[in-house]
Amino acid sequence: MSLALAFVASLSLLLQDAPKPQEPKPAPARRSRPEWKASLELPRDLWLDATEATLGATAEWTNKVEIADLNADGRPDVLFANGGDYDARGELVASRVFFNRGAGEKFEEATGRVFGDSKFFARVIKVRDVNADGHVDVFVGSTFSTQSALFLGLGEGKFRDATAERLPRLPGNTGDAEFGDVDGDGDLDLVLAEWGDGSPMKNEGGRTRLWLNDGAGKFVDATAERMPQVLVKFCWELEFVDVDNDLDLDLLISAKRSSGSFLFENDGAGKFVDATAGRLPQFTNNYEFEALDLDGDGVMDLVTINDGPRFTEHVLRGDGKGGFSEVTAQCWPEADNPSFDDNMVCFLDYDSDGDADFLIGSLDGPDRLLVNDGKGKLAAAAPVFAGDDTRGTLGIALADLNGDGKLDVVHAQGENPKAETERVFFGKSLAPDTAGPTVGALRVLGAAKAGQPLTLVARVHDRKTPLAAHDFRRVVLHVEQGGRKLELPLEWYGECLWRATLPSPAAGALKAHVEAVDAAGNAAVGATLTLTFEGR
Repeated sequence: MSLALAFVASLSLLLQDAPKPQEPKPAPARRSRPEWKASLELPRDLWLDATEATLGATAEWTNKVEIADLNADGRPDVLFANGGDYDARGELVASRVFFNRGAGEKFEEATGRVFGDSKFFARVIKVRDVNADGHVDVFVGSTFSTQSALFLGLGEGKFRDATAERLPRLPGNTGDAEFGDVDGDGDLDLVLAEWGDGSPMKNEGGRTRLWLNDGAGKFVDATAERMPQVLVKFCWELEFVDVDNDLDLDLLISAKRSSGSFLFENDGAGKFVDATAGRLPQFTNNYEFEALDLDGDGVMDLVTINDGPRFTEHVLRGDGKGGFSEVTAQCWPEADNPSFDDNMVCFLDYDSDGDADFLIGSLDGPDRLLVNDGKGKLAAAAPVFAGDDTRGTLGIALADLNGDGKLDVVHAQGENPKAETERVFFGKSLAPDTAGPTVGALRVLGAAKAGQPLTLVARVHDRKTPLAAHDFRRVVLHVEQGGRKLELPLEWYGECLWRATLPSPAAGALKAHVEAVDAAGNAAVGATLTLTFEGR
């Protein structure tokens, strides 16, 4: 054998022995799947189709749905992130917006008032106040090497396109985005899932991006110096979660085509390191991370989608120290974890019993409800949506749209050409919300010294995700010191974390507690924190 042939043969053996990336097992073809029956029999009309009475007909490929009060009238409005195709350019289309006109009224299309005549390959829309002017702003994450966009709120439901002056000029492939204050400077920064150029089903992936806010709503790309040099293949979902209980925002990144998903740990100043190894169980084909405390231990747990055997789901239990363990078999019966092409999870407390249940949105199976027994044990119920099948669900979002005290559900429909009409379901045989919010322990962020600013933080939520401003009527901090009482609004800064800063506490004892009132008027008061400050 010549030296050249020997080299080729050796190289061939090395390539044969090299580990291959784990690939998801294909789901059974829809027509060959056995009929699935959920273990729980709940009313089949927990939610009743109200699409015609609210939105009417729509016909775009919709990836996700966002709910927010865009015109400050106290009613949640609806935004759809539109544009396909799956892994290649389709046609640029409008992402549609509908203003909620109240119970009994049809929603008003307001696409032009918010986006003008802009069109996108939109994968995600997020609504937050990025410039602290009291008006919500709208970010649109666009894919297939196009520019994402920012529309600043002007009040009364009016917006202006501020993309050119406020965002990095960077054509990208944004699969998802999340707002949160990663560097602790008091404003909302932005992380973006980057697919990389070309088809995300064939390329080498993209580096997760970080855009820092200057406090006035102008974003600067800080990826190079602050984010790990890790290529993620086809991320559908980012999630900020304080995984290690240090009150900053760490980052979970799903991956469809990588051998597993990723955990990036925040150093508290907005610089992230890859902390995946040994801390996050690895499964390919993950479409989703949704985080909330499932078992009542005060620690955030995770539900993932499509990354189990034959496209089933996983539960990952948090240890509060930055790690997770896979506990699906212990808490989720196999018979209630069927093989469907699912896409999204939203938490809710459907029965107002104080624990976190959740809905699963499915592309080719029934959208279904998982009921929690309060200790993290799950049981499935389906069907729970009365109306035609929703066989194109890519996204779901929750809010009380008609003011009856029951959570309603909006479905983003796409990918299936026979199911691209968005759907709205009103709560019907659903118990009204009678449970107060969950208020976690009040904690000190940083130093606690007399005469210096004191920041207090608590985890507050209504057992619903994603957390939104319209979930609450008020979230406030009550402080008492030296006979004086003070009430401060708490501000959300990511995940379910809220904070308030006392400018200059005096020497002596200080008592503080959190009060939260949800959208239905249910109140909860957290435990009192007592601090003693020595004189300077």
